[in-house]
Amino acid sequence: MARQDSQHDGDPVVAAINRVLRTERDGIEALRRTEEDARGRQSEARAQATAIARRADSCITRLHAAYMQKIEREVETLKAANSPAAPEQSHDRAVLAEAARRVAARLTGDT
Repeated sequence: MARQDSQHDGDPVVAAINRVLRTERDGIEALRRTEEDARGRQSEARAQATAIARRADSCITRLHAAYMQKIEREVETLKAANSPAAPEQSHDRAVLAEAARRVAARLTGDT
């Protein structure tokens, strides 16, 4: 068999077949490395996506809490504005309402 191999050493067909086989092996190896690289990148992308989702959730939570506090402050302000006024405030409101009624009457000619 060794003699047969040595007989084909100079054969251009054998050399071409060997080049094709070597190219195929190199291509398969390159494909394997590319697949490994793709799996690594995919894993990194998933980790980044998870980190981004955590940061977004954290931001949303803080924003929600801030708005809830703002709403609670506004509710308290509205409650205070609509609570029964102290007697002096009630008197001031009555005086103001009477003054507004008189101005409206003069403007409309209903004096």
